[in-house]
Amino acid sequence: MRIIGKIRLELSDWLYNAGIVGVVKILEDSEVSYDTGINYVEFDDSVLENFSQKYFNYFIKKYKKFTSWYKIVSFEGYIENFNKENVQEKDLTFVNNYIEDIKKKLTSNSYKSGYLVIEDKELDLLKEEKKLKKIKMTKKQEIKDVVEDIQVQLEIIKEIIKYLKKEEVKRIILAKNVIYDVIQRFWADVSFLNKNNSKKDMYIEYNAYFTKSALDYGKANKDKYKYLCFTCDGKMSKLSKPAAYDLTWISKMGVDMSKKSSHFWNFNGDSYICPICNLVYSCIPAGFTVIKSRGLFINQNSSIDTLLKINNHTLEHNTSFEELEQETYFNIVESVSQSSVEHFEKEIENIQIVKLDSDNQRRPYSFNILSKDKLRVISDSKNMLRSMIKTHAKISSKEFLNLYREVISRLYDGKNQFDLINKLFHFKLDAKFNRVQFIEMIIKINNNFLRGRGKMVHYKVINNCKDYGVELRKSYSDKKAENKLGGVTYRLLNALKTKNTARFMDTILNAYMYLNKQVPTAFVEGLQDIDKFQTIGYAFLLGLQGEEIKKDDKKNKGDIVNE
Repeated sequence: MRIIGKIRLELSDWLYNAGIVGVVKILEDSEVSYDTGINYVEFDDSVLENFSQKYFNYFIKKYKKFTSWYKIVSFEGYIENFNKENVQEKDLTFVNNYIEDIKKKLTSNSYKSGYLVIEDKELDLLKEEKKLKKIKMTKKQEIKDVVEDIQVQLEIIKEIIKYLKKEEVKRIILAKNVIYDVIQRFWADVSFLNKNNSKKDMYIEYNAYFTKSALDYGKANKDKYKYLCFTCDGKMSKLSKPAAYDLTWISKMGVDMSKKSSHFWNFNGDSYICPICNLVYSCIPAGFTVIKSRGLFINQNSSIDTLLKINNHTLEHNTSFEELEQETYFNIVESVSQSSVEHFEKEIENIQIVKLDSDNQRRPYSFNILSKDKLRVISDSKNMLRSMIKTHAKISSKEFLNLYREVISRLYDGKNQFDLINKLFHFKLDAKFNRVQFIEMIIKINNNFLRGRGKMVHYKVINNCKDYGVELRKSYSDKKAENKLGGVTYRLLNALKTKNTARFMDTILNAYMYLNKQVPTAFVEGLQDIDKFQTIGYAFLLGLQGEEIKKDDKKNKGDIVNE
């Protein structure tokens, strides 16, 4: 829907919504005002003048600390603090590693194409790169013998950095960085990403392809136009550029109308879009938040304000994708908790998690619906989940299991965590994973999940069963029979994995009979439900593994554990 002098963008599917969020982020970054309704954003069409500057400024500001340009120029601090009187061998290694890295970057295709756009030719970076040589130190030499060589290389690097920090050079190289690091993960083949335009000014190319046609379209009288935009129903004069565009340039999303029209009704391709929507789709990369090859967008289309708030992220240079994901859930919880009660159910059921994995060529996008039950589990377990983000179980010399990712993926799929818990216990027995406190957290997170299904075990019962395991281990230790516990544990794990309550109870009975002790009634009560039985069984194994865990974990204070 178009208003004279105004551009109104209305919420639609997740892809277009990502573009709308991207447009708003770009406008906010340039301090351009806009209005919002329940399901739309509206702004003056004059803001599209020289939109490419706003476009690239946004990406550069958000992702600068992730770029190769930033990594190169950050070395300046080391040069300034270099003291030739206090050089150590680790300095030689550090400088040589940097030289190896900077040589690769300066000779990469993206940098080479950038040099052709830069008008300031004061320094030839390709010639300077050839001057950079790794410093060699013979066995007979000491570090003091190569200090002068190090200084020579640092002077060359200093001049390279000085040139890269010049405003025009910085503007082009950083634009190249964000194009290759972020933008090209979402779209390709048009504008500055057309292979014929790779050596041209990306700012000019963006305006020529996206901005000019959008501005011209806004000024045109469309009363006699007979075609409709596939996305916004805006009128179009014809189904060819620059009046209309297809969606083939959006990675893994578009269909080439000239080649695959048979996919559409009556053999007529109808998914042509107007120039305004074409520009909106170019902003999809800004709607997502990207870390390395992965991106995240939350599609919550009940209101534009909530959509914008949920997708508002601040990145630090060391932010992991898992940390980004967890922050997003907290944003959702916060935004929903501020909604009125009558809107809560509706809003929760409309949340779609869209993830990009650009390394997956066949299916780069994955989708999950975040139900209210799943979100409550995540909210109630937020501190436990946060503590797992950087925790891994070593499976082999080259393979690691990220606990956070494993737990979250099961929550997404509506699955319990028992298979993961069993696997981690086996890793513990094989000395591959010793952090039993995280197994306890997963048991409690899983219990929060089971609460929504009426299969919760009270946290006091979990703690009691863990204590039973500790006591049994101590009794075996006192009897000098601790070596028997490995076999007991393996049998219990196999019984839990196969949900064989009879085998589990038989093992428990034998273990307690060996000590002439009575079996706790909690095990018998757990037999009434297979999920409760597994929760109790794994809680018992926590104690049997011989690690007493503080019940008052301050890090996880605030998590709701089956109250």
